[in-house]
Amino acid sequence: MKNVALMLAVVAALGLVVGTIKAQQRNAPGSTDQPTTLEGKITKVANDRGVLQVTQKDAKESRRIGTTDKTAVTIDGKEAKVADLKEGMAVTVTYAFDGNSNHMVATKIEAKKTEDKKITETPTK
Repeated sequence: MKNVALMLAVVAALGLVVGTIKAQQRNAPGSTDQPTTLEGKITKVANDRGVLQVTQKDAKESRRIGTTDKTAVTIDGKEAKVADLKEGMAVTVTYAFDGNSNHMVATKIEAKKTEDKKITETPTK
């Protein structure tokens, strides 16, 4: 009976270890999970370092996101460069984690410098 209880305890412990490892792999830098996106406004731009700070709606803290020469950037649907990004722009950032430093690195940034304006029609007489 002691052997059965010991074997069950070992199996349970192994299950916990394997589950933990799988969870860490899923969240690991460079993992092959689906790309992650966030939406917000650019609150700071450090073009000399290729770093943005983006604050999500209703968030108290901003997220620091790095860029590379491979980061695809569009502004209002037109191809652009990281250097063209400005504070206050609304952005959708697709990012992954850098495998070496565990920092967020943008793979794609879609920015809007103009707000979508609602078109209203006024009847003419």
